[in-house]
Amino acid sequence: MAAKNQATGVIESGLGTFSKDKFRALVNVRANALKSVRDALTERGYTEVSVASLVNIAGSCENPNASFTLPYYGREAHLSQSAQLQLEALVIRLLRGFFTVNNSFREENYDDPDAAGRRLSEFTLIEPEMPYPGLKPDDALSKIIEQEEEVVKKVVEQTLASNEQDIGVLGGDVGYLKKAHKAKFNRISYDDAIALLNKLGGRTYSFGDDLNIAEERKILAFFDNVPTFVTHYPAKIKFFNMKRTPDGERVYSVDLLLPKLGESTGGAVREEDGEKIKSYLLSSKVGQFLRDKGQDPLLPFTEYFKLFEQEPPVVRGGFGIGFERLIGFLLQSNDILDTISYRTMQP
Repeated sequence: MAAKNQATGVIESGLGTFSKDKFRALVNVRANALKSVRDALTERGYTEVSVASLVNIAGSCENPNASFTLPYYGREAHLSQSAQLQLEALVIRLLRGFFTVNNSFREENYDDPDAAGRRLSEFTLIEPEMPYPGLKPDDALSKIIEQEEEVVKKVVEQTLASNEQDIGVLGGDVGYLKKAHKAKFNRISYDDAIALLNKLGGRTYSFGDDLNIAEERKILAFFDNVPTFVTHYPAKIKFFNMKRTPDGERVYSVDLLLPKLGESTGGAVREEDGEKIKSYLLSSKVGQFLRDKGQDPLLPFTEYFKLFEQEPPVVRGGFGIGFERLIGFLLQSNDILDTISYRTMQP
């Protein structure tokens, strides 16, 4: 059987039957795309670092209800959802940009009926974080948006140069990628996106509603499927340490929507006042989650808040790239499983 499979170019496994040509092509695309991201970030002044994957709840706080817990020498540990707080410590202490390529672990269901085919319990997350001393929040956010677009276009450019044949083998649309590379990515505020969705019809949206994949695809379709940035989301649906606008209702945040898997990168300017962050934490879903467990919400963040006692305040910000969704964009795939080079378990 093994010899027959080698002759036919088929890989058989307990998780399905795969084309060896597609397997080879995907490995090539992923390798080149990851190198392109690393090159783009290094060229822009970021230094790559390694961070911990076993953390306390402070390192697994993007969505505490989706955190994987495990015993850790008599204590409770978590698998990291984000390296952001670790990177912030380096940025605040050393006043330079850093990034990490790490695995993110989130208890999210691949078969989620509201977002089928776009979620993984373990995925590759690329996170750059940079100080922006002296910049106003709007200017810092503009810098973040510019870098996100530059990085994505660098990946597209390098993929077209090195992997055009592989993209074809995987069913991707080379013509679309060339169009996206030339286009200026669109920008729309969250408030304008809500107004647009209401104009397009269907259900009625209000300020504070989150944008899920159905809404993201409507926005992308309106913009002819050119990648689109959505900015200034409501503070109550975003991470607690994001810098808030003067009205306190919105944050200096941005999500990049990519066809066909939707939001693929997310970034923000961080609040530089430690006392404000404490108050935001206490009123956040993370704070409520910890109180419900009978814990002091501030205790797991002790080391984080020491930063603001020991170092001067600095404007800073960063973004995260969901690497598999970025690969899905390159392949124009609706299924996140098309982007994984190898897996040993069902998602």
